[in-house]
Amino acid sequence: HISRERGRYSSLHGALAGGMIALPHEPVAAPLDDAEPDELTCPICYTMFRDPVIPTDEPRVYERDALLAFWRRRPLASFFGGESLASARMEPALHVREQVAAWLAAHPGHTPEGWTSREPGPTSSPAELDRLASEIAHLAAVRRAAEAAEAFAADEDRDPGGAGGEALLLLRAQATAVRLRGATGHPARAAFTGRYVRRDDLPLLAGRFAFAKQGDPDKMLWFARNGFWHAGRAADLGRQTGFLIVADSAGAPEHIVGEWQVAGPRGSGFVPAPGLRCEPDEAEPDEGEEGGGGSGGLSGDEAEAEAEA
Repeated sequence: HISRERGRYSSLHGALAGGMIALPHEPVAAPLDDAEPDELTCPICYTMFRDPVIPTDEPRVYERDALLAFWRRRPLASFFGGESLASARMEPALHVREQVAAWLAAHPGHTPEGWTSREPGPTSSPAELDRLASEIAHLAAVRRAAEAAEAFAADEDRDPGGAGGEALLLLRAQATAVRLRGATGHPARAAFTGRYVRRDDLPLLAGRFAFAKQGDPDKMLWFARNGFWHAGRAADLGRQTGFLIVADSAGAPEHIVGEWQVAGPRGSGFVPAPGLRCEPDEAEPDEGEEGGGGSGGLSGDEAEAEAEA
């Protein structure tokens, strides 16, 4: 029996090797007719254009919201690298929108990936694009001012009336108080949310003002040279450490758009806190709000948790 099976195997193997038996080919997938063309897809968000725009200083097409999100993190940067752009002026890419409409008409059963429906929605008006360009230009100016202020502080031969002084004036024109609000996911870290007031009496740290929590000056908000904003204890002011941190080089804390991270218990590292945000807050704090302008003291459970951190 074993000999007969070996003989059959040898015969089959020889037939295959000699090409006497042809195995069926695996089916080859036909090209997808509904594949979305690369030329109609934003290079930032990888979805088909809905509100395409063209920066006047860069002949490329982007989805408006994707470009704005990129610029709010890196004002006036070129997505493909190289020198920063001179302005954030944009124009509607109406010809690209027409191409998208023609492609959708030719593919009536297809909803582009990332779209909730086949309707692209309205296109941005020139006035709206000009308003957004002004916002990005302001973010870029404040960040440049912070960089100039940092260089000014390091220059022993600085001229008080030079560019460093102008940069300081622009930084002082930003919010004098901000509110760090949202869920931290860690009871002890909630004490670091609340209203922070700018400390004009302190030296700039890496070209940015430091802020102290109203009613609890032992908690502060500052920027360090590692490119992070930190909320932590006043004893650590200026250091690259904190209980709430965010990788964002915004020139002022109200311009932060990066995702905050929260320090967990000792040794557990940092975890994302997508609900945290920092907003300008020139009004007086509301009574009873978490982390508001009261004493900022911790409850017994929170103090115990923080002592373990």
